[in-house]
Amino acid sequence: MARTLRIENPNSVFHVFSRGNYRQPIFQDPEAAQVFLKLLEETIVRTDWHVYAFAVMPNHFHMVVKAPRANLSRGMHLLLTSFALRFNGFRDEHGHVFQGRYQAKRTPTGFDVSKVIDYVHLNHVRKGLLKVEELPLSKLSSISLLLNPAKRGIFRIQEGLNFIGYPDNPIGWQAYLEHIRGVLLKDDDSKLFDYEWDVAMKAEKILLDKNPKALDRPSDLPYAEIMKLDEAHTEQVIQRLINEAGKKDTDLLLDRGALDWKVELAMKILATTTASVPHVALRLKTGDPGNLLRLIKKRGQTPSA
Repeated sequence: MARTLRIENPNSVFHVFSRGNYRQPIFQDPEAAQVFLKLLEETIVRTDWHVYAFAVMPNHFHMVVKAPRANLSRGMHLLLTSFALRFNGFRDEHGHVFQGRYQAKRTPTGFDVSKVIDYVHLNHVRKGLLKVEELPLSKLSSISLLLNPAKRGIFRIQEGLNFIGYPDNPIGWQAYLEHIRGVLLKDDDSKLFDYEWDVAMKAEKILLDKNPKALDRPSDLPYAEIMKLDEAHTEQVIQRLINEAGKKDTDLLLDRGALDWKVELAMKILATTTASVPHVALRLKTGDPGNLLRLIKKRGQTPSA
């Protein structure tokens, strides 16, 4: 049976998580966890995701993410495939690394996103892996980036504070730590969070039954056009890079094959968009995608599918 298509909404915030196959401790090795976070950064560059929080656990991970280009599914495919290739490559193994399909729960209309961020940040604590005061020291929690602005990079951790209203300064950071301590005291096993989430989902269902158009949407674009946002962005990037290289579309036709300048373009496209190697090979008229992939790998880059 074919999988149900995921509904993409570029105006929604999602709680995304996935477990290791057979609950294996895929992130038990600190090196594996750091590789995952590095690949997550690369994925963010390609997708323009807004990642507000993350927690990397021994056998699973959590993220709070918004995908303005309606490319959550594509981005997760890139992220999980890239990590699986690295993970199996390190261990000379084959097969699935993650357990089935990743989970992406859209935050219900009217539900406070800050509660989802708190839930993710408290995962290590509720599982007995860390204490609240230890979270700022753990690279596996985005709270470590919250208290170290210079290390945030492409993550939008400070925007998570905006959902609560704390300032992005030492006073606000300490206030947030006190805040999640308070959340833990009220809800040490996340049952209250689960209950409030369920109530919000039921309320949203009642709202949508009465008015199907009540769901938060980014614009008046029809869904078919929303799903083309990522594709349109990729084409804009390709056109820009062709122009910056001093070339035109006609040059792609005249200079057929995987010439050096085309391989350089392909590497830049693959690093900054969600385009696949076959798509890039077709768009740049380089010929066989497999040959393009080999040439790219020779230059030290290993693009995802």
